[in-house]
Amino acid sequence: MRVDCWFDYSSPFAYLGTTQVERVAAEAGGEVRFRPFLLGALFKTIGTPLVPIDAFNEAKRRHQLLDLARWAELYGVPLVFTSAFPIRTVDALRLTLAAPEAERPALVHRLMKATWADDEDVADRAVLARCLADVGLPPALLERTADPAIKQALKDQTAEAQAIGCPGAPCFVVGDHLYWGQDRLEFVRRALEGRPLAASSPMGAAR
Repeated sequence: MRVDCWFDYSSPFAYLGTTQVERVAAEAGGEVRFRPFLLGALFKTIGTPLVPIDAFNEAKRRHQLLDLARWAELYGVPLVFTSAFPIRTVDALRLTLAAPEAERPALVHRLMKATWADDEDVADRAVLARCLADVGLPPALLERTADPAIKQALKDQTAEAQAIGCPGAPCFVVGDHLYWGQDRLEFVRRALEGRPLAASSPMGAAR
């Protein structure tokens, strides 16, 4: 079984999810495919505020930030809310699609760490080049972010994320079941094991 992990580097919840999804999948005998998409473009299309947390009242905003810190502590991973927020991630997402598929997981983790642990701005191409070097990929790969085919691939993946019903990031898809949020990984585990919860609905059932 496979889980597709739909994500954008702009989401701290997606960061948390990517730190755990491979472990959960491995424990359930499954594998992960990382699927980058442009969260801001999805939000614009489905009518969600570009920066949802800015639309929250103060109590809800405070507790969402507390939840982030609590989940990071539970998972044992660092979390520094980036000073570059909201983040321009289009080049980082294109770069991920330009990387050889076998190398993408390492690059995803390195770019997530840069953003949400090291407080680096992945809109900075020098940061992207350093992340490439850190995972053994040539900095020249950055040139492919201007490739029309790579640009179109990101548009296509964003359109696919919308078509399957992603309301945000991260989303995890196992078969025809979609789960939204890094706190749904236990649901993902059960689906990978072939025993999804009874209330799980096939993708598209609500549309």
